[in-house]
Amino acid sequence: MENQKTNSNGITRTAQIISDVLSPLLIPTYAYTVMMWLTPLVILPERTRLITMAVVALLTAVLPTAAILALKSLGRISDNAISSRNERMIPFALALGCYLGACWYLNSIHAPWWVSRFFLGAGLAVAIATVVTLKWKISAHATAIAGMTGMIIWLAFRHLLLLQPMVVITVSIMLCGIVSSSRLVLHRHTFAQVGAGFALGLLCVVAVMLF
Repeated sequence: MENQKTNSNGITRTAQIISDVLSPLLIPTYAYTVMMWLTPLVILPERTRLITMAVVALLTAVLPTAAILALKSLGRISDNAISSRNERMIPFALALGCYLGACWYLNSIHAPWWVSRFFLGAGLAVAIATVVTLKWKISAHATAIAGMTGMIIWLAFRHLLLLQPMVVITVSIMLCGIVSSSRLVLHRHTFAQVGAGFALGLLCVVAVMLF
């Protein structure tokens, strides 16, 4: 009995670590890293890539995190994970503004159109998720990781990945499964909510990058 409890606690801790490391707040930075280091953009000066990545991280990770912490201190949300659906509207709206800000920034420095288009697609997914959240709790984790997977699939079909495309796609899909499983283990979402989040992120990013 004690061993079962220990194993259960270990699985829960692992799921929480996965959720934290692959948080929706960090996925845009990971996606940008893929674009800067695993595509022909790797020829850009490393300083340029690092500076732009820092700005993207500031806009899509640091600022939203600071906003969440501020909302928690003000009592507008009950926990950093924003577990309650009713508390997600303001954070989601702020995240949308941050994605659009990143898109504007990348356009202003004349980044390739497909780089900024990813953030536009991610912003569309967040906008739809915000509306859905009015009635139903959709998985932001699944939406984010699926959006990055959609970007990777697009890069592969455009022959822009420098590594073996199927390997990168396979790893990305595996991460989707790992993230989705972690959300189920933590009882943060149902299978339907995770599945809907996956479909939303994948379709929005692929659609915007295609058209």
